[in-house]
Amino acid sequence: MGSETQNNPAHVPDLLRPEVLAAFDRAAFERDGYWVWDNVLTDAGRRQFTASLQNLQDMNDRILMETDWAAIDYESLGLPRPAPESITPQALAGYGGGSEQMQCVSPELEHYMREHGTSEIAARGIKTNGVMPEFFPPAYDNFILDVTTGHPQMMELFRKVLGDRFILDHCMLLNRPAGTAGRTWHAHIYRQGQYEVEDDIGTGRHMSTEFLQQQCVRNLCYPEGAKIEDGGELAVIPGAHLYRIPFKARIHRTDFHDDMRAGWLQGKTHPVTGEPLEILPLSINPGSIVSFVHHMPHYAGRRSPDAATRWAILMAYRTPDPQASPARWSTCVPVYWADRTLESGTMSPGAQRMFQADLTAR
Repeated sequence: MGSETQNNPAHVPDLLRPEVLAAFDRAAFERDGYWVWDNVLTDAGRRQFTASLQNLQDMNDRILMETDWAAIDYESLGLPRPAPESITPQALAGYGGGSEQMQCVSPELEHYMREHGTSEIAARGIKTNGVMPEFFPPAYDNFILDVTTGHPQMMELFRKVLGDRFILDHCMLLNRPAGTAGRTWHAHIYRQGQYEVEDDIGTGRHMSTEFLQQQCVRNLCYPEGAKIEDGGELAVIPGAHLYRIPFKARIHRTDFHDDMRAGWLQGKTHPVTGEPLEILPLSINPGSIVSFVHHMPHYAGRRSPDAATRWAILMAYRTPDPQASPARWSTCVPVYWADRTLESGTMSPGAQRMFQADLTAR
């Protein structure tokens, strides 16, 4: 274990159960496109993940409520001004408690936060880093920074699904309080989509039994689980990733389970097993992590109105893009925060490796 983890007070040495790591089946992961690391977190790891996600949500909520969103000079920044009704105290209070709910933050403002930092976001007692905690948790929590950039057991897990060389693609909170809407069926593109061989619906002509090596793998950690009966559950379609189709990654997403069965899934079989493709809802035990590839269509159900908050964090990593333009940081990393952290000498070597761009500018 390197000194950067030994000297980190946020480091939890026994984070993952070695026997769960050892049970990984690479052939099954390549065949089906996903893997459940069932109960992989130790008791200490589960407690700390839950505490960090709860604390991050609290910080995000406080910044959300205490920022004067109307005072941001959107026009001079070339950004659209939010609708007045989206930044009232009542509206802001309604965005709290969970993720992907902040209607006061446009995609353009989120991008500006990552590139330049937004000094106007503020809350008493919190050192804001120019970006909301939801959008980049490692900037606000040292435990999350450790597990996403240097913890030996987490790095072992990521190497098993990605190989020896990988960088952070994005990391965000995915907390879901009671009653929140889920996400309809969709998949994702690698990078900006320049390597895709199918459009968002696809023809099926690029179906292959060969696992795509240029991958972005999403790793969802559920420290308190995500049971089907509570809603907010993850569903996948084993084998669908081998069709190489980024299902509705860039177009409007309207498909629920019945829509998929009646439409896109019709006539499709698993390229390896020959069995019809089928929707598989996952009932995820506490302390588990789910890894799946970017072409895997997936879905999240609506959270039940009487369920507790589903705590989750997404840690997505990808293999490097050999044709990327030189840059200092990976596109997800907030430049303002990363530059300051590096210049202050407080960014660990592991974080530098994980945050660097595909081709680092000299």
